[in-house]
Amino acid sequence: MVSVVTLIASIVVAIVGSNGLWAFIQYKTDRKDKQNEKMDSIIESITKLSEKVDGNAAVLARTHILRFDDELMNGINHSQEYFRQQLDDIDTYEKYCEGHPDFRNSYAVSAIKHIRDTYQALLEKHEFKH
Repeated sequence: MVSVVTLIASIVVAIVGSNGLWAFIQYKTDRKDKQNEKMDSIIESITKLSEKVDGNAAVLARTHILRFDDELMNGINHSQEYFRQQLDDIDTYEKYCEGHPDFRNSYAVSAIKHIRDTYQALLEKHEFKH
């Protein structure tokens, strides 16, 4: 009679020695490698998209800053809330510029200074539009 241990050993040797098991292991390994490559590609695409969105937000903030400064230069009065929104745009713009030294940021330097100076003067005099 064949012992149970001998039978189990024979089955294990047959499985390990078969090409099917090794082919299955190779298939699973290759599949995981391809999934990792796809995941890396997706992450890279998301990163590029995020950078593009951040850049667009900075350009939009700069547009708001320049337009608002132009309105101030033309004597248009604004509420304190509207000034605060512009200050938020300035923060967004400056933060982006700090993290992206190649981004052309000299366009709005004088406009930002003028907006901040005007805000401070209006704040001290309590002369915001209501």
